Amino acid sequence: MSRGGTHGARVLSMAGGTAASRLSGLLRVLVLAWVLGFTPLADAFNLANTIPNMLFDLVIGGVLSATFIPVVVERLTLDGERRAWRSISTVVTATIVVLALATVLAWAFAPWIIDGFTFLQHSSTTAQAHALRTQRRVATEFLRWFVPQIFFYGTIGVATALLNVRRRFAVGSWAPVANNVVCIAVLVWFHLVDPTPSVASLAGSRDLLWLALGTTAGVAVQFVVMWPSLARSDLGRLRLRFDVHDPALRTIGRLGSWTLLVVVANQASLYVLLAFAFGTGGDGPVSAYTYGWSFMQMPYAVVVVSVLGVLTPQLAQFATEGDLGALSERLGFGLRQSLVIIVPSTVTLLVLAQPVVGILLNHLNASTPLPAGTVLAVLAAGLPGFTLFQLCVRGLQAMQRAADVFALYAVQNAATIALCVWLGRHSLAGLTASVSIAYTGASGIALGVLALRGVSVVASVWSVHVRRSVYASLAMGLVMTAAWSVPTSTRGAGLVLRGTLAAGLGALTYVLFVLVAQRGVEATRRKVQG
Repeated sequence: MSRGGTHGARVLSMAGGTAASRLSGLLRVLVLAWVLGFTPLADAFNLANTIPNMLFDLVIGGVLSATFIPVVVERLTLDGERRAWRSISTVVTATIVVLALATVLAWAFAPWIIDGFTFLQHSSTTAQAHALRTQRRVATEFLRWFVPQIFFYGTIGVATALLNVRRRFAVGSWAPVANNVVCIAVLVWFHLVDPTPSVASLAGSRDLLWLALGTTAGVAVQFVVMWPSLARSDLGRLRLRFDVHDPALRTIGRLGSWTLLVVVANQASLYVLLAFAFGTGGDGPVSAYTYGWSFMQMPYAVVVVSVLGVLTPQLAQFATEGDLGALSERLGFGLRQSLVIIVPSTVTLLVLAQPVVGILLNHLNASTPLPAGTVLAVLAAGLPGFTLFQLCVRGLQAMQRAADVFALYAVQNAATIALCVWLGRHSLAGLTASVSIAYTGASGIALGVLALRGVSVVASVWSVHVRRSVYASLAMGLVMTAAWSVPTSTRGAGLVLRGTLAAGLGALTYVLFVLVAQRGVEATRRKVQG
């Protein structure tokens, strides 16, 4: 099979798994929203469940994702299998030790971590102060049962990277389905046990314990289902081994020092955003942002993550060989593939954010504007910039340009924090806009940095395929807006029918526009050739 065919097959394999994972993850978000709603309890759960991800990235996750595959590919290329696996074993052993230590420390410092995220929320009455203390207590209890996720996320990340090096992409994209199934089952059980939960009723209860343990068990199961594929992937040379002088560990340490600064910048801006969101008050602002982000990430995860998962080993190989022309071609190809899908997804989310959230998260009710819908629409506006930024960063990481990556993330996160302070101190919409504006601006800078390093993908941003997708998406957006505006139903079946009609007509418009444009191109080509 040709390289293009192999690439396409691998992307489709990953995309299928990623789509299943994201759809099941979306169902998990829906169930969570229906069970906990937009309430102080939902904020306590979502905040506590977000922190292990942040700490994992801060401690080692960001370093691994940015450096592990390029360094492993380099060692396999330069040292051969036997010597390379000694280095890989050292890196894996060091990762396990760091993850275990981070998990223990996070458990011990859980109360202070929660206080750090919630200190901007003030209480004007004794009752409000008591409610806030109870919410913090529940969030702390959740966090202490969630911190083992840090260790499991680390082992999952290492396992996925090792499988990708062996060109096994499917299992890493499918494994999260098991996690989501477990968590959905736990949430359904919890709803049957306690249909109307609150922070006051759940504090210190056994139901909280089982809800938290079940959520963490889902992450553990995600790793367990990957084990058979690991066993079949010729990883038998992997051993527990530690050598501070190992070249792979030293390279990761050198590159990782920059990457760690990147992660610190990322988590600092996320911390500021969540702390401000919690301080705005209202009905579940942290949950509104969490749910909106999950919906926005759906098209990105299915399309871009799948493309990047397959491209990363190829980009690392081209970078190791010094073939910047091939690297430019592959990265540009991935960029075109991504934007052709991301652009219509952006327009769809912009137009239909409120009905989507009303139907899926608010019990078929979109009679009033929903904070999560606002978050989704504003984040969707920044989705193309976010996508472009991530692809440029992946190209720089493949070339081991860690300082450039840090500089880009420093600019993006500094802009996010500054905009949060300026626009979002009292507004969830302003906080969300800070993220979209910062990523969009930083994506332009990232293109320039790539060009300075000899990798030009600017032409791919406005290639014929992307232009066609943009024009079709604009037509689709106009049709969807008109279709949504005509009916007036805001609840129940009428709302579902109204949203479905708008989405269906929009999709039909997009397809017809692309087909007509393609036929026009073919007719012009035949005329020129004739």
